[in-house]
Amino acid sequence: MFIFAVLFSVGVALLRGGRADRLADFPFRQVWLILAALGVQLLVHLPFFTRFAVIQGVAPYLYPVGYCLLLVGFGLNWRAPGIVWLAGGTLSNLLVITANGGKMPVDGQALVALGCQAVRDHIAAGGSLINILTGPSTRLTWLSDVLVGTPPFPRPTLFSAGDVLLAIGVFILVQKTMVESRRKAAA
Repeated sequence: MFIFAVLFSVGVALLRGGRADRLADFPFRQVWLILAALGVQLLVHLPFFTRFAVIQGVAPYLYPVGYCLLLVGFGLNWRAPGIVWLAGGTLSNLLVITANGGKMPVDGQALVALGCQAVRDHIAAGGSLINILTGPSTRLTWLSDVLVGTPPFPRPTLFSAGDVLLAIGVFILVQKTMVESRRKAAA
């Protein structure tokens, strides 16, 4: 969902007359924290990395660390547009992941309804390093991946309330950076 949110936000900003090069000029402090968090996400998501035993062993600890890095990065940039939404979404996801042993709970019934039986079975069999199925022992279920995304998303997906907050934050940040800067420059 996050990539969709970024592409959608940039597309809307371009339609509004914004310029993509303004994103590169945005004065984000300590951007390495955001890049490190992205690196953690890649380590726990991409099959190339997840096949290694060391990654498999540390994934439930590493996954929340990525969100902690994001929170620190957002905290250092608290004046940036949309950052409160980004921090809120990150904190929401961090809370549910931490409360559930380092894994994001996913609604298995919704996966089946979306035609993702194989994904549900993979998670149920313990094949996911970062997800578990929701159940009676799930903590903070309402913050987990229980929201269903159908078109306009390119493929059916589940996402969390935190993901929605992150998408709103990205939208605000991109709009204010790409479009609002143009208006300030014109004035």
